[in-house]
Amino acid sequence: MPATPVAEDFVLSVAQLPLYSESPRDGILIDVLKALDAEYTQGRFHIEVYPFQRSINNVVEGRADFHFPTIGPHVWQREDDELERAIAADGIRRSRCSLTKTHFALFSNAERPPLDTTALDAYHIETGRGHRAFFKEDFSATTCLACSVRKLSAGRIDGLVFAAREIEVLARQEGIDNIRRQDFRIFGSKFILPIGAKGDRIDALLCRLIAQLVRDGRLREVAAPYSAYFERAFGAPYLPTPADLRAPSGP
Repeated sequence: MPATPVAEDFVLSVAQLPLYSESPRDGILIDVLKALDAEYTQGRFHIEVYPFQRSINNVVEGRADFHFPTIGPHVWQREDDELERAIAADGIRRSRCSLTKTHFALFSNAERPPLDTTALDAYHIETGRGHRAFFKEDFSATTCLACSVRKLSAGRIDGLVFAAREIEVLARQEGIDNIRRQDFRIFGSKFILPIGAKGDRIDALLCRLIAQLVRDGRLREVAAPYSAYFERAFGAPYLPTPADLRAPSGP
């Protein structure tokens, strides 16, 4: 007789982000992660939400099986960059596949001339502390995005590079209307996994589940309320596409 799959539950630690993952029940990313959990019929993904660095530490210290999100230059490929080598020292790595895409924008003060994107090192530009490794430019680190938005509005910094929709929401919440957005870069939104056999097994599982959701259109259906915004604002999809799955290392 065929072997019966062994049920296995996993703890998914999610970084707390405004709009995206405000609690285990609410947020753009939470809705997409729930679809991933529903696709996993051999067990459950138990979603827990923590401050960003603590969520990553949960994987490092064995309190969670994997973390979401982080970003990588590739949508459907193993990463091999400075950040990947740095986090390996903590026994963790990024997943091969992406669940969504992250659209980073360059924000500047609309009351000043636009920034010269060919000479960004000439400006004082901030980005999230955990994202500096993704950019060759010498951006300063911030641990308070709302503070950075206020500083940008007041002219105390020249620019801010971060996930576009999150900054736009923060600006509205702060009543700030004097910053402009320039499209900057699209990253894959990936998971952080433990290095070793367990992480490899989870990676293969996640990639299989995401690929199924992409191919049958269910991921797009769940994310429809958010995908429309990204496609309208950026002219680029919020989710992996069937073409992404055909990358050299796709499933």
